[in-house]
Amino acid sequence: MNLINYKINYNYKEIHRIGIISVFSFFLLINKLWAEPFDFYCAGSHSRIMGCAGVGGTSGYEATYLNPSLIPAKKNLGVGYLFSSQKVDVKLVKPDGQKIDKLGNPLQNVSQLNVGLAIPLSSLPLFEENEVSRNISVGLAGLLPTGKQLIRIGTIDTKTPSTLLYGNRNTRFSIYSGLGGRVPIDRFKFYLGAGVLTLANLPIIIEANLSPDKDLVIIDGALEPTIGFIGGLAFEFSDENFYGRVGGVYRSSTKIEIPTKVIVYMVGEQILSLSASLFDAFVPSYFGGGVAGGYKFGKMGVNLAFDFLKYRFSEFKFQILEVLEAHPESVGNILSEVTSKKIPDLQDVNVIRGGINLDIGDIVEKIDLILGAGISLFPSPLLSQNDVLTVDSDRTVLTGGIGARFPSPAFIRGKVEFIISGGIQKLSSKEFESPKGNKSSIEGTLPMVSAVLNVLY
Repeated sequence: MNLINYKINYNYKEIHRIGIISVFSFFLLINKLWAEPFDFYCAGSHSRIMGCAGVGGTSGYEATYLNPSLIPAKKNLGVGYLFSSQKVDVKLVKPDGQKIDKLGNPLQNVSQLNVGLAIPLSSLPLFEENEVSRNISVGLAGLLPTGKQLIRIGTIDTKTPSTLLYGNRNTRFSIYSGLGGRVPIDRFKFYLGAGVLTLANLPIIIEANLSPDKDLVIIDGALEPTIGFIGGLAFEFSDENFYGRVGGVYRSSTKIEIPTKVIVYMVGEQILSLSASLFDAFVPSYFGGGVAGGYKFGKMGVNLAFDFLKYRFSEFKFQILEVLEAHPESVGNILSEVTSKKIPDLQDVNVIRGGINLDIGDIVEKIDLILGAGISLFPSPLLSQNDVLTVDSDRTVLTGGIGARFPSPAFIRGKVEFIISGGIQKLSSKEFESPKGNKSSIEGTLPMVSAVLNVLY
């Protein structure tokens, strides 16, 4: 869910009002409410080409995101890149019937670098190799947004247009770390694991000088982590050509509130001091299960995965900006009154994901071919429309991919796997109406493409 960019222009004669306008416009322009993108864009290459399913079907470092108990199912190392171009059509109709097309793009482009590692304890120097250490593995996975967002703000009283680089969007990162173990019993395996999700936010410190020959200046603070929990289990039966697996998972909720400090000067005199908490992003809790299975026909293997998850969006009751302290107090009162009305009503949603994967061995000189396709149905958590700033719609995500697995170079142990995957998020057409009588609508498609290189060692 996301907020539409827009700017409000006022014409106050009082000098200190200029500071209020600039700061208020800044907050509205930079702030877009985010659900963390890995829920919409999938956690890894194998999950992505199968409709994002993975509670029972993932393994290795990808399992760190979706079900940490399955980390020991594969030893691998990977690095990849994902890009999604957000082209969403948003329209606004005012009570007088005036129609404003293309009010703004409520989503910024998503680009991220992802890395991961799954390694058994027996491979670490601190542990002796034995049956226990071979069946317990550590998984690490990280996402680093690589896109930039430039915000330009100017007033009629500044000779030089101001350029702000909102650093938090560029430097926020997510790290999953988990520990998973398995108990092998003849043809049965029992998996159990848990992990943590660490989101880092970057506090904002702004000093704004509104003198005619000065620009706004932004100074970023130190990274501050926020931690959530994820845990899961799975049960597997396998023989020579067949395997079947059922899993369950729970994830706690996590949110990012950015500590914000704003100081505004006019001709050397401080006219505004503001301490606030800016709501930036959130990870809703969920729980659910998944089933997966596969069968091998000679050189070809067929794998299926299906997930059913309940996302608990309704637990979030937030306002965009919470003013903690302000001088003069009138500024805090204005901002608090406005932002307290921008609280969207959210509901829990049931998410269904499923897909199929074909693994064809030795198509050319020890090169395996990987094919996959899937679908994910992600209903909108937006229950009611309080203001045209907040819009969202049901998403149907179609994914697919192709890849190859081949012997690694002499200096790399194991095999190398290269996968290109992509997908289309289709946002269904939806219309909203606010209490003020304003109507807004949203529809569009969000294409995405990714590439990943995995080493299976």
